[in-house]
Amino acid sequence: MMVRLYDYEVPAADTAADVPSLRPLLEALSAAERRVILTGLFKPERMPGTMERLTTLVEDVDISFANALITLDNEKRSRRFVAIDEAKAILDRWLPESAVAGIREWDVARLLEPYGDGTFHGKLLKRTRKQLRSVSSREALTVPFLFRRSWA
Repeated sequence: MMVRLYDYEVPAADTAADVPSLRPLLEALSAAERRVILTGLFKPERMPGTMERLTTLVEDVDISFANALITLDNEKRSRRFVAIDEAKAILDRWLPESAVAGIREWDVARLLEPYGDGTFHGKLLKRTRKQLRSVSSREALTVPFLFRRSWA
């Protein structure tokens, strides 16, 4: 299954350049949209290996989202991350098209692939491989395995 990835390079907030500060805008999101943001943003430096999420997720959505807001706060400096379609739909409400630096197609089956030299990303990938034994649906990618029941 292919997923479209959007490489975001969000500049520091600047009202003259029509780049808003994300933190106050995201704070107003509903619980369902907060989950989408939490599960739809990934670290760019770990792509496309393990799809490591931008922030650590915990059972409590509000605590996880508070941590995500710190990471996404572009008030003083620019932010880089990768988004999938669901998260992009939310971010597009406020961010200009110029915030998307690139678009890629990515096969989720690569979650289970080793790198070319036969090594993996260490403990993180081993844990991911256990959690995602078979990625055959978009839900398996966007809903964390450990939270599938509690976040439903």
